Amino acid sequence: MMEIGRIFTFGITCNRDIVRRLMGTSEFFKGMTFADALHAYRYAERNGLVRKTAEYIVVYHSFD
Repeated sequence: MMEIGRIFTFGITCNRDIVRRLMGTSEFFKGMTFADALHAYRYAERNGLVRKTAEYIVVYHSFD
């Protein structure tokens, strides 16, 4: 697995905030529309590719 996005959780209240931050910091999410980025994040979340802690959220890409 490869890390494609990492953000800090300070001030995040919903998935929209998460996706907006990912679009601002991750090269993977930067070129996407908001709808596509939200879809990609939800896909990663459903497939266990998102790790959430109290301080940060990491999104991974699986090569399998």
